[in-house]
Amino acid sequence: MDKRTLTRKVLPGIVFLFALGIELITFPPWDTLSYDGALYIDIARNLAVNPTSFTYQGAYMMYRPPLYPYTLSLFYHFVHEPLSQLRVARLVSAVFFALTAVLVYLLTLELFERFVKGIFASAFFIFNALAFTMGTRELVHSEFTFFYTLAIYLLYTGRKSGNPTRIYLAFVSAGLAILTRYTGLSIIAVFITYLWLTEYWNWVKKREYLIGFALLLLTLSPWLYLGHLHYGGALKPFEVASRVVTADRPVSVSTFLKWLFKDIGHVLPALVVLGLVRQKQDEKGWLLISWALIGFAMIMTVTHKETRFITFLAPVMGILAVEGVSLIVDGIEKALELAGRPIKPWKKAITIGLALLLLIPVGGNAFVLKERWNITGKYDSHVLRYASEHYPGERLLVSPYLYTMAGFYYPGAKVEMILYRKDVEKKISEGYYDVIIHKDPNTYLNILKSGNYELVKEFYNGKFKIFIRKNLGAN
Repeated sequence: MDKRTLTRKVLPGIVFLFALGIELITFPPWDTLSYDGALYIDIARNLAVNPTSFTYQGAYMMYRPPLYPYTLSLFYHFVHEPLSQLRVARLVSAVFFALTAVLVYLLTLELFERFVKGIFASAFFIFNALAFTMGTRELVHSEFTFFYTLAIYLLYTGRKSGNPTRIYLAFVSAGLAILTRYTGLSIIAVFITYLWLTEYWNWVKKREYLIGFALLLLTLSPWLYLGHLHYGGALKPFEVASRVVTADRPVSVSTFLKWLFKDIGHVLPALVVLGLVRQKQDEKGWLLISWALIGFAMIMTVTHKETRFITFLAPVMGILAVEGVSLIVDGIEKALELAGRPIKPWKKAITIGLALLLLIPVGGNAFVLKERWNITGKYDSHVLRYASEHYPGERLLVSPYLYTMAGFYYPGAKVEMILYRKDVEKKISEGYYDVIIHKDPNTYLNILKSGNYELVKEFYNGKFKIFIRKNLGAN
């Protein structure tokens, strides 16, 4: 087997299997579930029944990006048990994670034409704590990262080879990235910045880019139409999503960076900075600079920030990390040359050794973060699973924290939030709800006073309380 066949055909398969395998080995337990993840699964169930019903509890959720729930719904035609649906959601993320690892390898190969760099760029992506952790979560990030990276890859290779079809597909993939996560709109800024830096205003005159933007709009059009139909405006889903994020807890840039260093450590960001320093003002350099800096800047403009929001930058971080390693080796080489001890014959071995050494702390942070995420929703899951197995019901009242997770464990049930309102108290007094699950009970409600309910179970020193309607009974 010649080197070209190895790098182009065999190694991508090996990268895919390694990335998928390590995610499967570290697959999260059943009793970890996030609020957003449960909501995506709840929506996907409805889409499996009706492709236009992007709803939860009868309310349209179009401020959420659609592509991930629609992807899950394809499988939910055949998979109906809640925990099996959770596994499917995580497997979908794992497959997209592994596909992105392959894209990182292929793009690095296109940029630098060195398969060793491609392997290590992919490794730095795989063991990026955020990408590694999101790679098996029931969240949009892995699918989003895939389409975002695919768009960058197709745009670069399309321009490099003069292939208009690849450029068209790049814009379609960009549209799919936007439909996977609305922050994907940043890819438009990345594209324009990259094209302006490499072609100035000449790109505006080229037919392939005009057609590309038209294809991007065409890709978004079905969702824009549904937004007009169900939300009262084509751009309403984006507007509502913006309002929801803005209304959430503000996070300063300094706080965000502190959280980021806690999650991914200091080694990887340091290598990324060194990688940026190494870039030249050419096609390759402008691509990586536009992707990294514009993408990061767009996230920094968001009022509410979480570290997982920048998972889509993990691929470019992997590529820049390898460039950072190369800059360190170049420095070592120059220093030893000045001392009269050239390292040319050993340069590749030193590069590989240094990259492997630096991957140790990077990977260590990945496993630590994944374990932290594995306790997300742990207690909630135990309580809700117990309740669903022992106290089935069609109408539930739950604490706001449990709203989407209750829908996950009680498929088809009517779920309402515990709110201090007269209509909630009235329904309790009438015995409307079958099951009431109270987390951190600190809101006065007439549950026991109404005479309709009995406390049947407490968990974790009263942190959770389960009430059932007196004539409901237990299994």
